Parts: sequence; C-alpha cells; structure tokens
Amino acid sequence: MNTPNLIVGLPWQLAQKMLQAANIPFSVTMGENYNRFFTVADNDFYVGRVAYVEEEGLWQILLYRPMIASGFENCTEVQYAKEFTS
Repeated sequence: MNTPNLIVGLPWQLAQKMLQAANIPFSVTMGENYNRFFTVADNDFYVGRVAYVEEEGLWQILLYRPMIASGFENCTEVQYAKEFTS
C-alpha cells in the first residue's frame, strides 16, 4: 500500500496518524486558499497534494483549509470506490 498517495483529500488529523503509524518521513506546508466563492474555515486542514522529495528523502505534504460550505467538518475519512493505477 502506498500510504502517501492514498491520503490526498483526507482531513489532516487522520492523514497525519496514518503517516506516523507507517513510519513515513514527511514535512508539511500550509497552502493559501484563493477562493472567491466560499468562505474558508479558520481551523482544520485537508491534504491537497503529496510529492516525494528525493533529495531530502521525505514526502512533502501540502495542506489547505477547507471551504465552509463543503461539509468538510462532518467528514472523518474519505472512501474511494476504486483505486486507479496507470
């Protein structure tokens, strides 16, 4: 299982626990939201992007604050119907 790629879209609290449990090295960057249509939450984050930084040997996790109208605060995990591979 490739945990870092499976955490995209998850709430950060859940994703962080998964990464730590799998002993995966990571660093975190907080992204800026430039949404003109919805108010952005003042707390909570979700995983927006994951990239492996080979030079540093760790996964770079980009977090964003969710839009308030998205219903994110009711989400405890994201379930996918099918995992796609290329």
